[in-house]
Amino acid sequence: MIADASQPLANRTEVIRLQQGTITAVGLTGPPSRKHLAVTSGTGIYRDVCREATLVESASTTGRLTLHLPGFSPGG
Repeated sequence: MIADASQPLANRTEVIRLQQGTITAVGLTGPPSRKHLAVTSGTGIYRDVCREATLVESASTTGRLTLHLPGFSPGG
């Protein structure tokens, strides 16, 4: 593993609350504005979800989170 100590990084946890459960994702803060997150777990119909997500930050308080959940079927 190679670490770049010149850029401060911290862990981030996203909790997405949806009508039929929640999804959690983790990743790093800091540059660049496009971040790849690991979808680590969920509750309700999302309890078996473990995939990935992409977060694109537009400004300090806005952005777009896209969940990539191939094979996920809300019906089971």
